Amino acid sequence: MKRVRTEQIQMAVSCYLKRRQYVDSDGPLKQGLRLSQTAEEMAANLTVQSESGCANIVSAAPCQAEPQQYEVQFGRLRNFLTDSDSQHSHEVMPLLYPLFVYLHLNLVQNSPKSTVESFYSRFHGMFLQNASQKDVIEQLQTTQTIQDILSNFKLRAFLDNKYVVRLQEDSYNYLIRYLQSDNNTALCKVLTLHIHLDVQPAKRTDYQLYASGGSSRSEGNGLEPADMPAPILQNEAALEVLQESIKRVKDGPPSLTTICFYAFYNTEQLLNTAEISPDSKLLAAGFDNSCIKLWSLRSRKLKSEPHQVDVSRIHLACDILEEEV
Repeated sequence: MKRVRTEQIQMAVSCYLKRRQYVDSDGPLKQGLRLSQTAEEMAANLTVQSESGCANIVSAAPCQAEPQQYEVQFGRLRNFLTDSDSQHSHEVMPLLYPLFVYLHLNLVQNSPKSTVESFYSRFHGMFLQNASQKDVIEQLQTTQTIQDILSNFKLRAFLDNKYVVRLQEDSYNYLIRYLQSDNNTALCKVLTLHIHLDVQPAKRTDYQLYASGGSSRSEGNGLEPADMPAPILQNEAALEVLQESIKRVKDGPPSLTTICFYAFYNTEQLLNTAEISPDSKLLAAGFDNSCIKLWSLRSRKLKSEPHQVDVSRIHLACDILEEEV
């Protein structure tokens, strides 16, 4: 009975992962948990964990939302922002334009013509007041197939690049709270795949201002340029640091275990005492025959040195006192 229940649980988990479109979801279940890993794998995992989970990335599972949900979710976000008088809503408003464009392009590729026309006719009017946005919005009206998108330079640029939207940290958190409050899978998918949210810190200290004073940066929103050498240099520097860390782990001395137990065998009940040095490097033992033995607890063996003491002469305490006087 227990085995059957375990198989049912594994099957349910496997079906859920496949429904969420996770790749190779059956592999970990069949292989089981890994209880050990090499130093290279550990260093790589730590680097991935430190570099991932940035505050300016929206994480969303790649679920395919229904075409009707595009119009519902976008309209709900528009009403939420336009009905609010808060400063955060005004800062998030520029996000509606790239969301509308990418949602429309996605509908053109995956939905019937009637759904595309319904989405366009309901929301396109709010972007016609901006001259730079009006040209793209009007071109969307005549875009009905994937070939139309690929033949249009401006629309193809949207798919080949990520649209950059700069937000303050408080406004970004305001947007995240809204996305988590309801079913917004279509919006989250567009934000993950096509939009780069560049989050600006709320308060900057003096050393941060000095550090960024030498670089000029555009404050507006728009498509990312095709050539981005800075991230490439950062990735190369991170790779060099990772390789250096792996080299230190491989070439460095072996790490000590947390707890060690030592046992004496075949002492014929002659062992009286044993003591470990405070630095855990040496182990000394005293026996009934006044013999003291010393062992090294490290990988390096102890080297014997020539004795400079006359073993034929017995030194007494009075001899030491006479030498000091």
